Amino acid sequence: MILAKYLIGDLCSFSKGASIPRDRMHEKEGFLYLHYGDLYAGHNLYVDVENPEKKLPRVDCSEKIRPDQFVDDGDIIYVLTSETVDDLGHAFCINNPNHKRIVAGTETTVMRVNRRDVVDPRYLNYILQTPLFLRKLRQYVTGMKVFRVHSRDISRIEVNLPPLDQQLKVIGLLDAIYFKLRLNSRINDHLLELMERRYRSLFQTSEARGSIYDIAEVIYGAAFKSSLFNEDGEGWPLIRIRDLSTFKPQVYTKEKHAKRTFVDPGDIVAGMDADFHPTFWLGERGVLNQRVCHFRPADNSGVTPSYLLFALRPLLSFIQNYATGTTVAHLGKGDLEALDVPLPHRMSLLEYGAYAEPLRRYIVECAIENIRLTLLRDSLLPKLVSGEIDVADIG
Repeated sequence: MILAKYLIGDLCSFSKGASIPRDRMHEKEGFLYLHYGDLYAGHNLYVDVENPEKKLPRVDCSEKIRPDQFVDDGDIIYVLTSETVDDLGHAFCINNPNHKRIVAGTETTVMRVNRRDVVDPRYLNYILQTPLFLRKLRQYVTGMKVFRVHSRDISRIEVNLPPLDQQLKVIGLLDAIYFKLRLNSRINDHLLELMERRYRSLFQTSEARGSIYDIAEVIYGAAFKSSLFNEDGEGWPLIRIRDLSTFKPQVYTKEKHAKRTFVDPGDIVAGMDADFHPTFWLGERGVLNQRVCHFRPADNSGVTPSYLLFALRPLLSFIQNYATGTTVAHLGKGDLEALDVPLPHRMSLLEYGAYAEPLRRYIVECAIENIRLTLLRDSLLPKLVSGEIDVADIG
């Protein structure tokens, strides 16, 4: 593969997003708005304006917005400000074929590709995701509590580009993985909706009441030593609170803690600080860290993990609403033991389990496939954009 060298600054121009606070965001009429916090939580690689992974908020058309703060099809939204260095450099290519009016928001930077005769914006966005480019970007980090990278420094970074026809082949290969990942995630969201709908139809009221232990065994994470953490994949993935939204543990441990508990895909976990929302664990098998708990169906109760997930949501939400702490709410053993828990009829539990458990198992299958696809993508990406894998002969 023949590669040509270019400076980012020779290919792109940059502009800062519009600083509009959250309290002026809404769901009424107005311009679509890309807030950096929503990018982290709801999007991955692309922002599809017509069919977004997460609903986009709006801002009033009366807001003071410069022309260069509107983004169009093929523009790249760059997050170059963060409270952690690891979160710097998240980039999202805008898919906006109908040219809707959409505003780049607070703490974002618009990266506009001016030389589309040389580079396809989607290909450049894939380059921005590679470990090599991220290492180059992080050489320019400034700040102590809030970290930043300036666009003028990114302009100095050099990239190697193949001809456009070969760029399109790479995009096709990587996009196929991206869209399969997204399809699996949407299937899982739909299956969860079906499970919740059936749960609500079967378990509207229950006269019998009991304790949390009538429906669940509660297992608490262990206090693993942070000095023994590693990022090299040695030992078991350590499931921390921060991982419950991503299902991607960032550290591993080989420590054989006396209270070590393993969590498998499809098990129910919940954080014990700030947000107590229970969820199916959809990452790889790992060990449970302190301040995270695992709920397992009580023996001989007829309760299934599917039932337990939806039964726990209002119970933990109730605790969330009254729990207090010095800075954040905390979930404790005493809070769980004080709960007044509905106890449905066993036949209803068995009926629900027969419906919902196959769906839960399929959710786990989709999640495991996504883990494998992500590993495949992460392995292929640097080899494809570096030319180590030559796509010239691919039809």
